Amino acid sequence: MLRIESICERRGTQAAIARATGISRPAVSRIVRGLEPPYPKRGRAIAAAVGWAGDWRELFAEVDEEGGQM
Repeated sequence: MLRIESICERRGTQAAIARATGISRPAVSRIVRGLEPPYPKRGRAIAAAVGWAGDWRELFAEVDEEGGQM
């Protein structure tokens, strides 16, 4: 599971991310599930939309079910 997916499960924010970034809801879903790469521009926009303060790439790292680093 990607860290962003864990965050979205807890907060239910995919639709809000789509609205805040201008990325389509289906594209956000694919990115969150790891089916589509975030690419730098989209990755930074998603990180900003969820208030991620660290490196945007960390948001798309694999984590365990509780959100801890693998």
